[in-house]
Amino acid sequence: MTADCARADWQMPKDEPGNPFKCTHEFAECMEKLKPGKHRFGSLGDPKNKILCIEQGSVKIEGPHGQWTLLPAHMIFVPHGRPYRICTSADAVVGVVHLSEQHTVWEHEGCWAAPTNSLAKEMLGYALRWGRDRASDDPVANAYFNALGLLCKEWFQCSRMMWIPFGESIELKRAIAYSRTRLESVTIELAAEAAGTSVRTLRRYFQDELGMSWRRFLKELRMARAIELLTLKRLSVTQTALEVGFNSVAAFTLAFTSFTGKTPSAYTKDFVSSGSALAVGSH
Repeated sequence: MTADCARADWQMPKDEPGNPFKCTHEFAECMEKLKPGKHRFGSLGDPKNKILCIEQGSVKIEGPHGQWTLLPAHMIFVPHGRPYRICTSADAVVGVVHLSEQHTVWEHEGCWAAPTNSLAKEMLGYALRWGRDRASDDPVANAYFNALGLLCKEWFQCSRMMWIPFGESIELKRAIAYSRTRLESVTIELAAEAAGTSVRTLRRYFQDELGMSWRRFLKELRMARAIELLTLKRLSVTQTALEVGFNSVAAFTLAFTSFTGKTPSAYTKDFVSSGSALAVGSH
C-alpha cells in the first residue's frame, strides 16, 4: 500500500484487518510504541479514543474534511468512532495511547493536533509500561490513563493546527491545491484564476464549505507550512517567513505567536530541547 495521503477528495475507508492503530473494547486502556513502516491503514472508527505521538518519521492522518501532517515531537487526538486513514513513512515510530471514551474530556469534533510538550512527553513515556497485555484491574494503571484522558483538553487547544482542508467543490479543491504550492506569492485573485472562478464566488466557497474566510484559510495554511519548515527543515525564522509569504519577520512572528501561543524561536527551541524519544519511565 502507498503512504501517499495527499488527496483532494474523501472516500469512506474500510476497516482493514491488521491495522496496528486499532484497539478494541476487549483491551484495557493502554499504550504501545509502533514501527509500522511505510503503510496506509484505514478505519471506519475505533472503539477507543487515541493519542498518536510522533517519535520519528512522519505520519499523515486523513479524515472526512482534511488531512494533518504530523512531524516528530507532535501529537494528535483521534476521537472514538471517527473514520480515518493513517499513512506512515518508512522510518515512522509512533507512540499510541488508547483511551476509554468515558475517561476522556473531549468536547470537540474531529482530530486536533499539538506539539508534544514536556509534561506530555514524560507522561506518555511512563505510560509505555502498560501495553495491551496489562491487567485490566490494575488500579494504578487505571488511574494513570484516567489522568491522561483528563489532560487532553489542556494539551489540545488549537483546533486546526497542521490541518489542510479538502473542500468539496472542484473549484475549491483547485484553489487549495494551487495555494499549497505557491505560499510565497499566492493571492485570492491568483487562486480564483487557477480555480476557474471569480474572487467573489471563491470567497463564498470558502465560507460555505469550510466555514472560514480566505484570509483565515491562508493564515492556517501558512502556519502549517511554517511549523514544518521550522522543525523538520530547520530553516531560520527569516527564511521561513519568506517561504510562507511574509515580507517582514515581525509580521510573521506576530501571526505565528497568535496561532500557536509561542514565538517561532521558542517553538523551535522547545522542539529541539524536548527531543522526540519516548522512553519507558523508570520512576
